[in-house]
Amino acid sequence: MPSRTHAASLERLLSRAAEECESKQRVWFGRGIPQALRTAIHLHGQGAKPGPAELAFIEVSAVSPQGRAVSEVIPSGLNCPIVGLSQSSVEQLGSLVCARGDAGVQITRLICPFAVFDFSTEGVRVREVRHGLTAADLQAELSTTLWSGPDLKELGSH
Repeated sequence: MPSRTHAASLERLLSRAAEECESKQRVWFGRGIPQALRTAIHLHGQGAKPGPAELAFIEVSAVSPQGRAVSEVIPSGLNCPIVGLSQSSVEQLGSLVCARGDAGVQITRLICPFAVFDFSTEGVRVREVRHGLTAADLQAELSTTLWSGPDLKELGSH
């Protein structure tokens, strides 16, 4: 049985990821955490509609600063944004976001229990951070530059 901390961390991750689906009707879910997200969404009465995916979720084990993600699932034929999900902790951030080269699946966003990151040609940008943490706390764990701006929000405060 998972610890309370682990369960709360997973709940925070799934809740935040579910927010990504609110305006989407066709979502593709990879294995692992994305399947837990799919179950949670279906339990709340929202089902996927047939047709081309508007958004995809994969579980990731590492991501380059350019957004190339290591994942067991390589989605093919998708022409939509791909969001990575990870249960990593703040202390594991340095091994999660690290130089990995150009191999892997291109993701646009990474959602963790403690933060939401966007990836672009400019690098990694933190969009949301869990209460009690700052962008500086996250930067201290990273070997790459982390960008943030005045639009930085508390995680899940949409």
